[in-house]
Amino acid sequence: MGDMPDNCPVCGENFRREPGFYYGAMYVSYALTIAQSVAVFVAMYTFASPHWKWYLITNALSILVMFPLIFRWSRAIWINFFVHYDAEVAAKAGKA
Repeated sequence: MGDMPDNCPVCGENFRREPGFYYGAMYVSYALTIAQSVAVFVAMYTFASPHWKWYLITNALSILVMFPLIFRWSRAIWINFFVHYDAEVAAKAGKA
């Protein structure tokens, strides 16, 4: 699940920037998980008004299901803080 290519297939950007570069993605993952937990709470409070035990079970299951997606999104968001999309490079590669 944590595998990712060494370089971007379009522009050749190095994804293996330095050892420990993606440690910062843990903070992004934490923020995404908190947002998801709040969304689950609001949805359950609005539509079901459940007991707190049901909220914890539902929240835990939603986090388990969404973990692979949140893991990848957090890494993508983290690297986008430092490397920005360049339309010219994508156009030269024919991927625009």
